[in-house]
Amino acid sequence: MSSSNIPLSGVRLCEAALPETLFRKVDDAVRNAFREKQSGKSSYSTTFWYPRGAAPANVAEEAISVLMQKVSLPQDCIGMEWWLGRLGYRKKLNFHFDRDLVLSRETGESIFPLLGSVFYLNDFPSSPTVLTDQVPGPDGKSKVPTEPNLTLAVAAIRNNYVIFPGNLYHGVLPDSSIPHADADPGKEPEEKRLTLLINYWHRRPSAPICNDYDGSVYPSLAA
Repeated sequence: MSSSNIPLSGVRLCEAALPETLFRKVDDAVRNAFREKQSGKSSYSTTFWYPRGAAPANVAEEAISVLMQKVSLPQDCIGMEWWLGRLGYRKKLNFHFDRDLVLSRETGESIFPLLGSVFYLNDFPSSPTVLTDQVPGPDGKSKVPTEPNLTLAVAAIRNNYVIFPGNLYHGVLPDSSIPHADADPGKEPEEKRLTLLINYWHRRPSAPICNDYDGSVYPSLAA
């Protein structure tokens, strides 16, 4: 495993972040989870809470318990919010600030995680995570600076883990000029870009988006 700082303030990349045996266990479980019916819930709007210091309740949290050792955790971090990401070829994830979405919708208040991070489960070179040097303005919604001075594209590479300040503006911006490795000419690849996303928080994000994991969603993770 190697770790390096990237020339965007506070961003770190850990290569080969999980031992291979654990990586395969997580990868298999996540692929099985996405084969399950999820009652129409979006993978990006169903998140789970893993308290700092708690025993893992599933294989995703088992992975997080290892990944968090590579993070310089702020002292006031009380736990991790995690969820699974799946994007198709040429699909984007709109640029955004991670925040407590329920609190923002109900009160207009914007609270951001201490740190954000993405763990990549497969190679998907056409869809990097793009980070900018923009942070929220005083209203919690505007961007400072208005236009980025610096952007960073982090390639989606199997078993790599990128960690970044939780208030950075970011998204997934596909590059259609890069073919997927397994794509047949003229056909969309069946493979999806798979990720385990982890935010480190000083307070627990609000329900009903952030939940305790009880096995009713993604039961294969607890198998």
